[in-house]
Amino acid sequence: MIGGMGAVVGMFAGFGLAPTELRAQTPARPKLLTNLRFFDGSTLSMQEGRNILIIGNRIAGLPAQDETAEDAEIIDCGGRSVIPGLIDAHWHSTLVAVSQLAAMTQDVGFIHLMAGREAGATLQRGFTTVRDVGGPAFGLQMAIDRGAVAGPRIFPSGAMISQTSGHGDFRLRSELPRFPDTPPAPSNARASH
Repeated sequence: MIGGMGAVVGMFAGFGLAPTELRAQTPARPKLLTNLRFFDGSTLSMQEGRNILIIGNRIAGLPAQDETAEDAEIIDCGGRSVIPGLIDAHWHSTLVAVSQLAAMTQDVGFIHLMAGREAGATLQRGFTTVRDVGGPAFGLQMAIDRGAVAGPRIFPSGAMISQTSGHGDFRLRSELPRFPDTPPAPSNARASH
């Protein structure tokens, strides 16, 4: 727990952000995306002739090209294509940017900073939601939800469950199988905490 808290504090320092007092936010101005083609996820072809109205972080409507929205910030997309946010249903926030060996041997703060950086890169690739299927993702989820770092919406699972030799089995290849009277290997002792 202390390592996770240290990593979240480190995220602020590592990304040049200072922690701020949390308070109710004023709703942002609506955004009106214009001059675009879009894929709506249900029609197989790209569509034209509409704008996209975004209120908060949700698509609120598809007004006609000649319609405007009150007090909306207008963003000209320059004829580019727009798609709905993608969802990655199998993601590991602490393993996506580093190797398994690095996750076992590097400083926990470094691991979490790399996870924060990769969360921002994942969002830039179009993934607005991820399902973290095992690992300490709760601190990163909190930092993203509070706007401290950029990243996708995270649905964390918590502790990883894995079969022997699965990617949640953190034993090194050089380690012998564990027998009932054999003490845990150092790598398994670290992974189980």
